[in-house]
Parts: sequence; structure tokens; C-alpha cells
Amino acid sequence: MIGILAAPLDPANDEARRWAEQELSEPDYQPPEPSWFDRFGERLWEWIADNVFGWFGGSDTLRAIVIVLAIALVLGLVVVVIRHLRRNPRIPRPTGAAPSESVLTGPARSAAEFRSDADTAFAAGQYDACVLAAVRAVARRGIERGLLADEPSLTAHEVAVDLGPRFPAHDAGLHRATDLFDAIAYGDRHASAESAREVLELERAVSSARPAEPDVNRPRRLAVPR
Repeated sequence: MIGILAAPLDPANDEARRWAEQELSEPDYQPPEPSWFDRFGERLWEWIADNVFGWFGGSDTLRAIVIVLAIALVLGLVVVVIRHLRRNPRIPRPTGAAPSESVLTGPARSAAEFRSDADTAFAAGQYDACVLAAVRAVARRGIERGLLADEPSLTAHEVAVDLGPRFPAHDAGLHRATDLFDAIAYGDRHASAESAREVLELERAVSSARPAEPDVNRPRRLAVPR
């Protein structure tokens, strides 16, 4: 005769309930904690229910319309933002780096034409446009005289770096003028009448000055023959 190996499990009702409560209290059976997004959504919904729905009384139809319109508005804003970011990607620029945009944009023009634009803009009180045209006149004049490389990617910073050693007396002024050019063209700075006049005088002085002999030990970009 086979002996009894273990007593059968036959707990009373109270004991079975206690076992079940202990089992269900284990972490595996507990619902997950709500995330911050869930809590934000709940609070937002409560605010809408307390403030927005009150405007429409107890009409369930109007409430449903408000919910649909709100969802459509949010989705529309998301689509607009995504399209804007795709069409206008922002490329990070290292701190202190000079702008990479070309100083000479648009159709090719002579230094005299840029200088005329600068004078016209100054007379009209358009000092930002005056500075931009005057610096472009300096750049174009440098190209016409074979002092600058005729490159589409030539920047205002490169104009000052290349022309400064050829006109030592105006080196500081060239850097100030090209820095102002960048701040106006690619930033939010505006020129004053005094700063615009200074750039005009610099353009006139550089265009009439005789350049110093180039430093043979200093590497420079070769100008393209015109």
C-alpha cells in the first residue's frame, strides 16, 4: 500500500482569500506607474473639462466637435513645424567661426557699380545697404586689381584677411568693415550713419592706395586671371 506523500491542499475560505490577496500583492500583478506624459494628459484633459466644456453647457455634440477641432489643430501645427524644419534645416556653426556665405552674391557687377549703390544708399539713409554695397565694392576692386582670388565662395572675412597685409594702414579698418558686413548680412545688427560713412571712406582709401608687396612666405589663394 502506497503511503501518503503529502497532505492535500484544502484551505478554508478565509485562508484561501488570504493566499489570493498575498499573491495579487506581488509586484508582477501591480499596474505600471503612469508616466509624466500620462499625468500631463490627464491634467490637460481635466483642465479642458473644467474650463472649455463649461462654455458649451451640457451638449455632448458640441463637446465632441471641440475635441475633434482641437486634435485637428494640434496635428496641423505639427505638420507645419515638420515641413518648416525640413525646408529650412539649421546647420550648426562653430563658435567664433566666420559666416561661409559669399560676399559677392547675385549677378556680377563692377566695383564702380557697387560704390555707386553705396553712395545712393547712404544719401537715402539706408545705412545697412550702404555698408553691404561698400564692402562688396572693396571685394570686387580687389579682384579687379588681381589682389583677391575670383572665387564664388569668397567671404567678407577672407577679404579682410587677404587685403589686410597688402594695405597695412587699413588692416584694422578692413576687419571692422567686414565684421560689420557679417553682422548685418547674417545677424541682427544695424549700421549707423557714422559706421556707414567710415566704410565708405575705407573703400575710397583702399581703392586709391598702392598695395604693398605680397609676403612670399605667406600662403595665399591665387587670383584667377581676368
